Amino acid sequence: MTLPTDWVRGLGSNDPATVRTLYAAHFPAVRKYVLQNSGTPDDAQDVFQEAITVLWLTVKEGRFDTGAEKGPGGFLFRVSKNKWLDVVRSAAHKKMKLVHDDRDLERSEDRFDDVEEQLVRLRAIYERMDEKCRTVLDKFYFERMDLASIAVDMGVEEESIRTIKYRCMMKLRAFRQAIAGDDNNEVA
Repeated sequence: MTLPTDWVRGLGSNDPATVRTLYAAHFPAVRKYVLQNSGTPDDAQDVFQEAITVLWLTVKEGRFDTGAEKGPGGFLFRVSKNKWLDVVRSAAHKKMKLVHDDRDLERSEDRFDDVEEQLVRLRAIYERMDEKCRTVLDKFYFERMDLASIAVDMGVEEESIRTIKYRCMMKLRAFRQAIAGDDNNEVA
């Protein structure tokens, strides 16, 4: 990747080398941040995977502004940080009891292969989602719009948007299980 935008083309075309490069270059900073803020290596992996997914979707939809962003690193770190802060603020995290694990926590090259495989699965799943779900979730999570604003923007009642968001999140949870490789839960 010699040009600053080569990674955009690589990610847009699902190039495994691009994913490996982004992972190797930017995961260490996210891992450090999560570990310094009461997280585990697995937590760091989870939020970084979600950030890669968000970056991939943003690039696929042509919404990544290479002029506004200095590159993928800042974007990935910002999304990871926000996702981690959401986890830390959640009630489930506050009730979670951390157990020290002495096993080797470093990930091998297999982790890179897992990311690539998950990216391929995500692409297929994303293409199966309906436009309304993508629109509502994009506006809520990526544009940080509240439900009332989304309702006005789409010309529907706020309660309808709340229902759509709920149903879409249920689909995404099922999709995430499918991405993680849990083939016992087929996505409808």
